[in-house]
Amino acid sequence: MAWLIVIAIILAVVLFSRLRRKTANLASLPQRFVVLDLETTGRDPAQHEIIEIGAIRVNRDSDIHDTFSALVKPIRRIPKRITEITGISQDMVDSEGEPLEKAIGEFTIFIENLPLVTFNAEFDMAFLQDAAKRHNLVIGNPVSCALKMARRAWPGRKSYKLKDLAKDGGLSDEGTHRALGDCKRALIVYSAAASILRVAK
Repeated sequence: MAWLIVIAIILAVVLFSRLRRKTANLASLPQRFVVLDLETTGRDPAQHEIIEIGAIRVNRDSDIHDTFSALVKPIRRIPKRITEITGISQDMVDSEGEPLEKAIGEFTIFIENLPLVTFNAEFDMAFLQDAAKRHNLVIGNPVSCALKMARRAWPGRKSYKLKDLAKDGGLSDEGTHRALGDCKRALIVYSAAASILRVAK
């Protein structure tokens, strides 16, 4: 995964140089942090379920970066509409999916006590905290929201959708609405926004 942070930094520079002419400054990023993304069957953690967890454990000053990816088998069948959006089918989770208890347990080990970054923290953390609570786990890591940072870094944009922000940085929409693909996009947006704002959250 050594290429990942290099691509992220380059595209982040392109992104914010297009939107606001400034010099790159990645020193405001935490030395180590985790970018995460979830795919779910809906928007309400009380009614809907996690079907995929993706994360990148970033080492800002190193070429060593780790990834986490797990399909999660939900209790209820995946709605056709969600399969159309994410590409995650019932057959996929039946053959490759893990129980949520196993996936969330492995995920909490992966993230350690590192700062977390997610594009829409309110959404993702609601699902993560609900899953952790149901399986007697605690996620107390500090959290940064790349979406809120993007709104502060680039006020007045017509769209703050992740794919649109990343597109401005020259990143293709390949892997959109899959957890690891969206992690890469969130990393780019977060890096660019943090460079402009000179803060990591």
